[in-house]
Formats: sequence, structure tokens, C-alpha cells
Amino acid sequence: MTLPTLGQQLEVTAERLGFGGFAIARHDGLAVFVPFAAPGDRLRVEVTEVQKNFVRARIVELLAPGPGRVTPRCRHFGECGGCQFQHVDQATQVAAKAEFLRDALVRTAGFEWPQPVVVHHAEPWGYRARTQLKVYSTSGERPDGSHGRMPKRQRRAQRAAAIHEATGNGEPDPAPELGFHRAFTHDVLDIAQCPVLAPELEQGLPAVRAAIAELPMAEWPYQVDGACGSGIASWSPDLPGLRKDLVEHRVGAFRYLIEPESFFQGNRHLVQRLVEGAIGDERGGLAFDLYAGVGLFTMPLSKRFARVVSVEDERRAATLGRVNVKSNGCDNVSYLRSTTEQFLRSNKERPDLVLMDPPRQGAKPALALLLKLRPQRLVYVSCDPQTLARDLRQLVDGGYVVEQVEGYDMFPQTFHVEAVARLRLADRARP
Repeated sequence: MTLPTLGQQLEVTAERLGFGGFAIARHDGLAVFVPFAAPGDRLRVEVTEVQKNFVRARIVELLAPGPGRVTPRCRHFGECGGCQFQHVDQATQVAAKAEFLRDALVRTAGFEWPQPVVVHHAEPWGYRARTQLKVYSTSGERPDGSHGRMPKRQRRAQRAAAIHEATGNGEPDPAPELGFHRAFTHDVLDIAQCPVLAPELEQGLPAVRAAIAELPMAEWPYQVDGACGSGIASWSPDLPGLRKDLVEHRVGAFRYLIEPESFFQGNRHLVQRLVEGAIGDERGGLAFDLYAGVGLFTMPLSKRFARVVSVEDERRAATLGRVNVKSNGCDNVSYLRSTTEQFLRSNKERPDLVLMDPPRQGAKPALALLLKLRPQRLVYVSCDPQTLARDLRQLVDGGYVVEQVEGYDMFPQTFHVEAVARLRLADRARP
């Protein structure tokens, strides 16, 4: 097999979407990764990167569209790095995400998984109730001469140089850019619209931009966090004319207060179904909610279990979790500020259920402690199929059985997919 060369043009047909936000084609048996291609597209592409087992390429010409290709709704699509799949219809996206999960279970975890994976989905537009808007670039030429994400110290120095250059000539400060990272970089793309944002957030973009412009350039924030709920939007940090307020979300029978910076499941159309899917029919005496955040799963668990212990490391999230528990009358909950690992090392109780929703890197540091604890049942909520599969492999090797894995399309128009895995302790492994 002869590898293509940089700049060489190829004619290929995209076969399927790949995890990471591209389509996969083949040329003489070699995988070709093509951003913004759709399954079934016939394309002329130009090679932009050559590796031993694959190449990357950009579209030069769409020769014939695939059956799932649609017109992107956002004018920034292709330039903005926030979305990768706006050019593909929802059915194709959902089917691809089912395969992302199944592929991780088979290839990464080594499970036999012949059955399809169900992926729950909802309205794919106007769903995001949280956002992080960028003001300053975090990429550029690094000390080693390469281009990419810069160390924090270098970013600060570059920002100081930009401020000095912009303000040293006595001219007014430039207009701020406000948006998201450009595709394949950490440069900022100034945006005028974002149809995946909830209307309250999208409509607030001009006010945020104007508020930043009122500040001297030296006081511009790197990032503005936004959240909405109950018809209002709140922004952080405090900006002229914009107040940072707590935002209320209602999920099922429960009321949650969050800050703009708080982690909270961002898909307002699907969050209740995610909670219902994670809780399922679980009930019993004692449940642990690990990586609990502001209590999304804690409060529903409190109605099914005699006691719930919630564990969250981040200070403000733990504080809000306690506020949410108290305001919803969940008196059988203990909310602890601790890392999951610290809590498990000191814990003396064995729960009926452990529910965990770790960050993208997964729960690997806690798995050995969980296997020592040996709860009868585990529910693992994950936002990354690869780390989920890796962790499930270790749990199964330690005596658990995976009963179910289902997906939730919490991030339409992107390659990301949430999953809920249910496990039980195998009979032979029970103490």
C-alpha cells in the first residue's frame, strides 16, 4: 500500500461518521478521515496529514451528496468548532452515536455486544441551557515553535502584549470578539448566532458583547459562562449591566438552583429522561451518589432510598447541592465535600447502590476502592464512550456483570454522546 502525500487529491466515498467529529472513507484500504463529510457523500478531498494507518483530508468538492446530508442551520458551521454534525440529519446522527457506544464496548472493552444500543433523543435545536463563551484565544505559536494550545503563563504574556499594543497608541480599545473556538484551533471565532443555544442565551449575546466593550481591555475576561432557566439568563463574571444570579431548573418534581459556572446537564429537552433512565427502578436502604455536582441524581434517589450520601469535591457545587437538598425537603441526604477517592477510603458502610457521574476522564482512580466496597448494584453515567468502556472492563474483571447500556443524545449536532450503564455484582462474587 502506497501512502498518499500531503496535498494529493483523492476521490473517496464517506462510509460512516467517526467519534471525534469526522467521516471515515477508504482509499486503497487506507482510512481517510474527512471533517464535515456525511455518510454516502462522494468527494474530492485534499490530504492534509499523513500517518502510518490513516490520513486526514479536507473537502475540495462535493461530487454527490449522501442521503443523510442536510443544509446546516448555522452560518458559522464549518468555521466554528462547537458543532461537527449540523450537515447530517438527526436520524443519521443518532444511529452513528449508537455505533460509537457499541464500538467502544467491543473494541475498547472487549465485550461481545451483538445487540444494538438504544440512544434516546429529543429536539435537536435550542437545547443548550449552559454555555462557555470565549473572549481570548488560548492557542498560537508555542515555545517549541509548534502551533497549538499554549501554556497558561504564555497565554497571559500574550494577552498582556495584545493589551499593550492595542492601548499604547492612545486609540480606543478594539471591539471584543465573543464566541467559540474555531474548528481545529483554540482561536476565538466571533459569532452572531448559535441555534443550539436556548433562546434566552442566544438572544443575550449582543448584551454580553456590549457589556464587555464597556470595560477597559485589561479587564476583559477570558471566558463568560452563561446559564438559563425559568425564562431568564445569568452570566458570569459580573459585567456592566448584567447581574450574575442563581438560575432555577425544574427536573421532574425537583427544583435545582445553579450558578452560570455550575456543571449541570445542559440539554434542557432530555435531562429528565436521563435522570429517569439512571434511577430506573432502583430502591433500597442506602445509596451513594458520587461526583454528585449540585444534586441532579441525589434528590430523585432520596425518594427511593432510606438514606443517600452525596459526595462532591468542588466547593460551590457542594454548597449548592446542600441548598438544593434542603429546599426540596430531602432530609435523608448527607452532602459531603470530598473527593470520591477520599470518601471511599474512609467510608465504613456498604450501600445497596452506587450511582456515579464522573468527569470525562472517567472514574479510574476510584475503581479499585469500589471493587473493594462491592455494592450490589452500580449505575455509571458517562459522557465519554472510551473511558466508560475502559472502566466497565475493569469492573467486569472485578466481579460485576453489565446488564444494560443506553445512550442519550445530550449534545445534538456534535459527536458527543452520554451513556448510562447498569451493573450488578455477579452471584459468584457476592460476599
